[in-house]
Amino acid sequence: MKKGRIKKQNEEIQISDNPKYPDIIYKYRIWNDAYQKTILSERKVFLAPPTSFEDKKDCKLLVRYDLMTNFDIYKKYLKISKIDNPHWTKEQHKKHALKWTTKSPLKNKKNIKIQQEEHFREFDKKFGVLSLTTNKSNLAMWNKYSNVGTGFCVGFESKILFDNLGGGCDVRYYSKLPDIYHDDTFIIEHYKQVFSKEEKWSFEEEYRTHKFQEKPFSLLDRQIVVPVVAFREVIFGWNTSEQDKNEIVQACKSQGLKVVFKKCSLLNNEIVIDEIVIDEIE
Repeated sequence: MKKGRIKKQNEEIQISDNPKYPDIIYKYRIWNDAYQKTILSERKVFLAPPTSFEDKKDCKLLVRYDLMTNFDIYKKYLKISKIDNPHWTKEQHKKHALKWTTKSPLKNKKNIKIQQEEHFREFDKKFGVLSLTTNKSNLAMWNKYSNVGTGFCVGFESKILFDNLGGGCDVRYYSKLPDIYHDDTFIIEHYKQVFSKEEKWSFEEEYRTHKFQEKPFSLLDRQIVVPVVAFREVIFGWNTSEQDKNEIVQACKSQGLKVVFKKCSLLNNEIVIDEIVIDEIE
């Protein structure tokens, strides 16, 4: 039986048991959006399903069953046989595995596509992501996600936020997204799926936290109330209106948030951030 070889990328994936988090991570928002303002008015963040992402490839890597060789398929059925038929002889296991290798649905491209799509649909229903960034002075982010500096940016204490969700990690950017192989461990598959994006998104300097549960998320399940103590900063954009600033301050007070207020200035296409006193706004 021809074994075949597939060059894998697993050697590039290094996952730390004790990842180092930045002290504060940030979320860019706009105030004149009823949904986005709830991050302060109700202390809510939303765990988005992959199907809602702007990036159509984000968290949508499919397991590459099509890359399996005959020997890979044989080993798979041999392993299953030993689990399902523990009293069989070695020769019986081999015979069973060879029989199923010849007629395996894993050789059928249509069947593979069905399996891949079903696998993703289940993942999408039970998984949610909160995208954040480590950089509060990212002009591209202020322009894209805070409507050219008219919005605001919220800083969270990362450890508290992550402890209330599912941990966090920085996103790795690739010129070519990694493949997920049939024999990847759960940890490797999860890391590739959740923390891999194309290089064109590297300007986001993304850090993300996420949550997975056994039953499908409801819309309510995806709305997570963040503890008061997780909120550290609120930064106004250089174009944030005085009315919006006042409303943001009042929202923070109503939720009991002990945040430091700051404001942006835009000088020669560079973001400068200074702390401000509430009285300056009111």
